[in-house]
Amino acid sequence: MTETATSLKKVLIGPILCSPHTIPQFVAEIRTLLADRALQPRTVACINAHVYNLAMQDPKLRQFLNGVRINTADGAAIVWAAQLCGGNIPERCNMTEAFRAFLENAAMPHTKAILVGSTDEECQAAARHISSMQKHCEIVATYSGFLDEAAYKNVFHQHCDADFILMGMSTPRTEYTAEWAASICPDAIVWVIGAGTIRIFAGTMIEAPVWMRRVGLQWLHRLFSDPRALWKRYIIGNPRFILHVLQARFARSTTKA
Repeated sequence: MTETATSLKKVLIGPILCSPHTIPQFVAEIRTLLADRALQPRTVACINAHVYNLAMQDPKLRQFLNGVRINTADGAAIVWAAQLCGGNIPERCNMTEAFRAFLENAAMPHTKAILVGSTDEECQAAARHISSMQKHCEIVATYSGFLDEAAYKNVFHQHCDADFILMGMSTPRTEYTAEWAASICPDAIVWVIGAGTIRIFAGTMIEAPVWMRRVGLQWLHRLFSDPRALWKRYIIGNPRFILHVLQARFARSTTKA
């Protein structure tokens, strides 16, 4: 019997909870949520080293990540960190790949979604690509990732009947906006697919080759693709993440002793 998210215990990495899902388990849980609107919470997100670093400095972001239904290990570094802290995450569940697996699953029921994030042009291009791939998830509206709080709340009130609210902006902007969406649209699955996912589907960002994703070097591909924008995230952020994890590991060892 295939294990789904409802029976998977989250792993604690320092003060942050992460879900140990494989992509098939994640997609199975999306189908479960679609079949039963009473299941709560209905927000799914992901975490990588960068998001972890931000969450360590932002209690509100940390609270959001710990309260969602699923918080997948989007980066290989999170899988490593979980193991170091005594947890078991069998493999990374990259959100772009998980979203693609959902779109390619012909067994999914017909649903309606809104897509929120990136620029208007990228969001619209991503929606066209998504529509060309499959028939079960209909993108009924797209919105820029640069609107203000009042505008987003108005958007969510307009689309309370949506099955999905697909979101991809910067962190923690996406996560804060996702909280508003979940509050206003409690029946919708609020899915943080990520800004990178929207840009990949829009064709404005090149996805890392499969081999780099499999060996945990997607970050290096992104760094080489846009070094000016991302050098701080990786050159400074990666050592900071390692320090956070080692501190969490030490704290765990001290507590056990």
